[in-house]
Amino acid sequence: MSIKKASTIQDVANKAKVSIKTVSRVINNEPNVSLETVKKVETAIDLLDYQPNAFAQSLARSKPKIISLIYDTPSPNYISHIMEGVLAYCYKVDYEVIIHPLRFNEVGLMRSAEKFIKKSRLAGLIVTPPYSDNVEFIKLIESFDLPKVLISSGLNISEEDSIKTNDREVSMQMTDYLISNGHKRIAFIKGHPTHLCINDRFKGYQDAMNRAGIEIDNSIVENGLNSLSSGEQCAERLLSLKERPTAIFSSNDEMAAGVIKVAYRNGLNIPSDLSVVGFDDSPMTAMITPPLTTVKQPLDAIGEKSAEKLIDKLENKELVRESVINSNIIYRDSVKKIN
Repeated sequence: MSIKKASTIQDVANKAKVSIKTVSRVINNEPNVSLETVKKVETAIDLLDYQPNAFAQSLARSKPKIISLIYDTPSPNYISHIMEGVLAYCYKVDYEVIIHPLRFNEVGLMRSAEKFIKKSRLAGLIVTPPYSDNVEFIKLIESFDLPKVLISSGLNISEEDSIKTNDREVSMQMTDYLISNGHKRIAFIKGHPTHLCINDRFKGYQDAMNRAGIEIDNSIVENGLNSLSSGEQCAERLLSLKERPTAIFSSNDEMAAGVIKVAYRNGLNIPSDLSVVGFDDSPMTAMITPPLTTVKQPLDAIGEKSAEKLIDKLENKELVRESVINSNIIYRDSVKKIN
């Protein structure tokens, strides 16, 4: 019986039509290789079932100073600021960063994630929502024994592994602000159910309403999906009610923009006929009419602190266990005082 000859790095280079050096750079996850080239080499490796030399890889992987930031793709503003903070800190301490997007609803997500981790020279990972809320994804990371920091996770995890924001507290403050302006019939649009930490925003709303002795009407609590279109759909239902709300608190800015769009379409003026507030302080909030009152998250600081925490773990430094970063309200022109 003939034994199939093992593929070589030269075979991979020939198949992908690149140099051996380029194949080596892709295998060792070196920077400045185009995505197109990476895909060609990875396809060739899969087709040829090429197995890199274990000893050579072990040398290449000794004490890597490379971490990865894992993210989903829906909110470019959110991730770009997190990314800036991570990159800024890593530059100061001479660590490299692999910015790696994964589609949360992609078929074969876990296989893609496992493949990425296997081929990457990673010392640790920073994980953003919704992955920081995904038990299966976190178990996958732990199976590789990789240190991690989870941003805004709603799971019950070690404080050493997490960076949190004061979403519940600042949402209570925002609801208090609406109440102080005379609003009692305040609608709330929840965020995507897979992002557990965003539930704290609804809890903050509940805290403020209960403290003020205002009964929460479940008919004006909507389930959104963090998108402009879901904000529109929720607003259509809320504004068609016989007794419509006087204010709507959206748990992110995209949904708030959807609310404003529907309000104008129905001949309502913001804030004369309806007050609207959001959460995140995305760039559009200062430019829409009227400028939106919202909550600003210090995303750069969140990114920087998460990188600092992960690298401190990697270098066995003493950790600050509790890492809660405070957000604050940005007051603009989308709320009106009523009697």
